[in-house]
Amino acid sequence: MDPRELLGMIAFFSETLNGDEIFMLASTARRLTFPAGGVILKEDDPATSLFVIESGTVKVTVEGEAEPLTELHAGDFFGEMSLLTGQPRNATVTAVEPTAIYEIDRKALAPVLAEAPALAERFAETMMRRQEELDHLYGNPAWGMERVGKAELLADIRRFYSDNAGGDFAAGG
Repeated sequence: MDPRELLGMIAFFSETLNGDEIFMLASTARRLTFPAGGVILKEDDPATSLFVIESGTVKVTVEGEAEPLTELHAGDFFGEMSLLTGQPRNATVTAVEPTAIYEIDRKALAPVLAEAPALAERFAETMMRRQEELDHLYGNPAWGMERVGKAELLADIRRFYSDNAGGDFAAGG
């Protein structure tokens, strides 16, 4: 599937970005494939990207938990907190079956945020809403993770992109 079509089908992107912004992200997305059992990312690793599943299934595990937290399938995504704030990975993600994903990194998102700095607030709102949904489904807070407020999340996004993207992003929005 074309990455632009895939991103456009996912509410996290379609509710936050317009068509041109989705095109900008999709044009730099990198397609990766993993065999069954392949580790896509490891808990606590440093990171600045997110992944969108094109095909296949992955399991999400956290050290100390006997069972996987969840399984994700085509159209699902993971790693958005790392993309937006640079925080280390909070789980390990492993392919259950042959899996194709698109990786979107900070370098891809930086020009989108530089062009429209107010997007950071829309991303923060979308992330907060997604976290509330996860907490509702899996218990509050899901997986024992500490939660930050919207203002703190927005400040983290602006600080990360201002500090690391070399732009005048922090004043935007």
